[in-house]
Amino acid sequence: MLSQEKLNRISKFDREKLDAPITVRVIFSKTGNLQYFSHLDLQRTWQRVLVRASIPMWYTQGFNPHSKIVFGVPLPVGSEGMEEMVDLRIDRKITPAEIKAQLNAELTDEMQVSEVYIPATSFSDIAWATYQMTVKTPGDLAANAAAINAIFAPDAEPIIMTKRSKSGDKEVNILPMIHSVKAVAADGLIKIRATLRAGNTENLNPEYLVGAMRDKLGILPEDGRMEEVWYRILRIGFHDEGGVETGKWFR
Repeated sequence: MLSQEKLNRISKFDREKLDAPITVRVIFSKTGNLQYFSHLDLQRTWQRVLVRASIPMWYTQGFNPHSKIVFGVPLPVGSEGMEEMVDLRIDRKITPAEIKAQLNAELTDEMQVSEVYIPATSFSDIAWATYQMTVKTPGDLAANAAAINAIFAPDAEPIIMTKRSKSGDKEVNILPMIHSVKAVAADGLIKIRATLRAGNTENLNPEYLVGAMRDKLGILPEDGRMEEVWYRILRIGFHDEGGVETGKWFR
């Protein structure tokens, strides 16, 4: 049965047409089981949700019209995100509050819109992403946290990992792609805040940090039991080149 909100929803074609299409930016979460959604799955989901939510999308002209949907930096499979971004091109009058409400009515609790606004920046300006990592592992947590801080310090020895890309596997030193890593022991866990390269030119998956901790420190042994060994990765925001030094978030 349709909710009253959906019954009262204004059709796209009943809205006043804009003089020219505009871009709006949507901030949304992607958590829980949706961490296993690929970027392609995410794109397909949003294409359907936008239709169901009656968002007045602008469409290209020609034989194969399509809407303009541009996502920010893809979230690695297995990671959750609280500040994921997508830009939408719309061609009729609708308020940010209406967009937020209509999208959330069609989305699950694991993917909810927190903010909608007209952006003044481009995704090409994104240079860094900040993650919160929670690690459950046996051993001395304080000593392990100190060891994590040491191996990822700017003056530490190179960390050579096999980085996979479309052009093939390549041995790279991931340390220059790490802006900062801060690990502390708290509440029976190791809590890590890491700012890593993200963007069109260079991108470091946080799973490489997990691999380095496993290879160099023996943290997160692969043969451990699930109740003793696990980790969670949550992306909490982005920075441009200037913002990473001041702590200013990319918007």
